Amino acid sequence: MGIPKSRLSEWSDHGPQDASKRTHDAIRKALDRYPPLSKVKYDFRLQGSYSNDTNIQDDSDVDVVLELQSTFHYNADSTYDTWKLFRRDALGALKKGFGENYVGQGKKSIKVKAGRRRLAADVVVCVTYSDYGIFLPQMEGIMFYALPNKRQVVSYPKKHSDNGKDKDRRTSQRYKRTVRMFKSARNHLESDGRIDADLAPSYFVECLVYNAPDYTFQTGFGETYCAVVNWMRGAWLDGIVCQNGQQRLFGPSPEQWSIED
Repeated sequence: MGIPKSRLSEWSDHGPQDASKRTHDAIRKALDRYPPLSKVKYDFRLQGSYSNDTNIQDDSDVDVVLELQSTFHYNADSTYDTWKLFRRDALGALKKGFGENYVGQGKKSIKVKAGRRRLAADVVVCVTYSDYGIFLPQMEGIMFYALPNKRQVVSYPKKHSDNGKDKDRRTSQRYKRTVRMFKSARNHLESDGRIDADLAPSYFVECLVYNAPDYTFQTGFGETYCAVVNWMRGAWLDGIVCQNGQQRLFGPSPEQWSIED
């Protein structure tokens, strides 16, 4: 039995944005009120599905980036101590703003628990990163360390966002609604117990759908769903890149998806 078009249309809708804005504003106020952070230049912004307009009804937490911009790092010359001190101050600001019981440390982010009219948040503390020895805005990324083994992680959220906007324009605003449709389908499979909860993270799903050719994003929801699935069935996964265009989606690192999954 096929998926009703009414269900696909429902799956393509995005979730509410008000709670994410309140969460972002509350964290920004906590950072702005912490004196040690006034000594450095930083940028604080939404990241992930809420920033990219691919959030769905079931999304219950917010990803935000706290990026140190007083300096930038590149390749093996990046300094752990600079990031460590900045992260220490960010942790102090959040604990002072929300209370010790509402803030914890994760491997890649600082975890802020949900509160009254505020969603839970993952705060990624990072520094500006470039693949080159000079600052190039068009190639700008972020760098942080995964704890506890101090493993360096590089990401390109601005490139991810820009490429998603370009894809959405090229497909007459059908790309992002399709991402939401597939994320909702993933959640449906999880709730039915047909796939494990960690099998298909939202970021990986979005990057996979991004690689589908523009012609697969058609007028109808059913036609688009089938066209994208049919493309996936024959896709050469080894050659697929992340939406940022800088990294491969599939591979052995913790930041990549396994082909088996």
